[in-house]
Amino acid sequence: MDSRIVIVDPFEDEDLLELAELSGLPYTRVRAWPFGTEPADRFLSTVPVPRGAGRTVLGVVPPVAVTPTLGEAWPDRVVTLERGREDILAFLSGADAPGGRRIGVIGLAGGIGATTFAAALARTIATHPLAVALMDTDPVPGLASRLGLDGVDGARWADLAAESGPLLPQRLQLPTWHRVRVATSDARGAAGAPLAAAAEALSRTCDVLVVDLPRTALAEEPVTRFDDLVVLFAGTEAELPAWHAMRGVAPALHPVVRTGGPLSPAEVARRLGQAVIALGLERAGTGRGVQPGDRRRGAVMTAARILADRLVR
Repeated sequence: MDSRIVIVDPFEDEDLLELAELSGLPYTRVRAWPFGTEPADRFLSTVPVPRGAGRTVLGVVPPVAVTPTLGEAWPDRVVTLERGREDILAFLSGADAPGGRRIGVIGLAGGIGATTFAAALARTIATHPLAVALMDTDPVPGLASRLGLDGVDGARWADLAAESGPLLPQRLQLPTWHRVRVATSDARGAAGAPLAAAAEALSRTCDVLVVDLPRTALAEEPVTRFDDLVVLFAGTEAELPAWHAMRGVAPALHPVVRTGGPLSPAEVARRLGQAVIALGLERAGTGRGVQPGDRRRGAVMTAARILADRLVR
């Protein structure tokens, strides 16, 4: 059975009702415990809850002091309505729930094809099938055109720039490309894009979130936490220190090495002490409408399939 939001509020607080309406999700409002519930229900309560309720509960302490009686207690998570509006809204919208797998993709050299590989990886994972989102964090627009999304309905970063606090998942009405939801920019740019909030919201509505990272991400605050970080090498000596600096960024690092560089994939694997995926050279798509992953037997999709199988098995 689908979960419900149940608000236990004998005070019938109007501010709390406003937050519930803002979340855009269905809820049930009651005045007291106990009542008929389901195991999947989530509770927001302005009064102490029965001990051992064993369910997801967020306590909202009202202005009037309420003392637990025998057999009652405040839940572990408690906020005030005055200072906890963002926490309440995140709870009501489901934005505080555990998220799906987050995969970052970064290239250690310019022009190595990290963006193309990130798109191909997301497209491949979506065939398993899983709900997948692709997030573009490059301030320079370009991915939308590469994916044929110019003129396609859906929010771009400029449309979301005014968002603050937790980003409600239902606000992310994004364009879709080969079953992949895509968060990217257009000609208006990405200034003010709520990258961290979008990553949180997308990872909670999708099984897998793939984030295309610019090289500058290494020196900046991470957009989000990652479960996996895919690192593309051009196969040069200068890239090796950057690899070692990234240890600890994510629990698992996956090196992908372009062939034809000064260092062969085998040599890079020896230097890293870890197996790598070889990414062969592929003729750039010059024909109109050619998108990442269209060449099913090309080098990019071959490497993407190998990695996808490892990530989602």
